Amino acid sequence: MSEWRFLRTPHTIDQIAGLPVEARLPALELIDALETDPYAITAPYGEDDGLTRAASFSDWGTMVILCNPITKRITLLAVVWTG
Repeated sequence: MSEWRFLRTPHTIDQIAGLPVEARLPALELIDALETDPYAITAPYGEDDGLTRAASFSDWGTMVILCNPITKRITLLAVVWTG
């Protein structure tokens, strides 16, 4: 099991719940994959600070996350669904 943990705060849960039904399962699958290795499936977001990353899910979704390598926690900053 990975050391990484995706923070499931009320704000994060509200953001995922606010997605259309067809986007929720792909978003949750991405979260599972991020907990395995967030750097392997993400790209730098904006200036490459090594912390702020972006990942796509399905054909229409993007998550922007913050990866803290010290605490091994992943924080959802934004989620967008354009489908």
